[in-house]
Amino acid sequence: MTMWERERMQSPRPASPLFWRLNPTVYHLLGSKCSDCGHITYPQTKICHKCGSFNQKDHQLPKTGKVHTFCINWTPPPGLEPPTVNVIVDLDGGGRYVGLITEVANPEEVKIGTKVEMVLRRLLNDSGLDFYGYKFRLVEEA
Repeated sequence: MTMWERERMQSPRPASPLFWRLNPTVYHLLGSKCSDCGHITYPQTKICHKCGSFNQKDHQLPKTGKVHTFCINWTPPPGLEPPTVNVIVDLDGGGRYVGLITEVANPEEVKIGTKVEMVLRRLLNDSGLDFYGYKFRLVEEA
């Protein structure tokens, strides 16, 4: 048995799919909106990052936005096929989300300001379990 196989057997497994399905912050994209200054934050917080107010309300975030910045990773962690494109997306209407780009044949197609939309995709498979989450795909401009 190799060192890598021993480490995999001893490392903790990801949280169960049921946990993530029941987590509204992740799958329903619930962020926070400050009732005092209107600042939107994702993930949810109890204190506004802009003004320090405790008056936070749940805020449904959209699944569309524009690439704020990105990085092409040619040596991703095990389980991901290179290259991966990691992005930070400014969501339409406020808030930011960190994720991966999917369905791109050439990673150089991704540019700052590119319109994207969230789609549910398989993130990884561990011990025979598929784990799903959001990735972004490029939106065709008319």
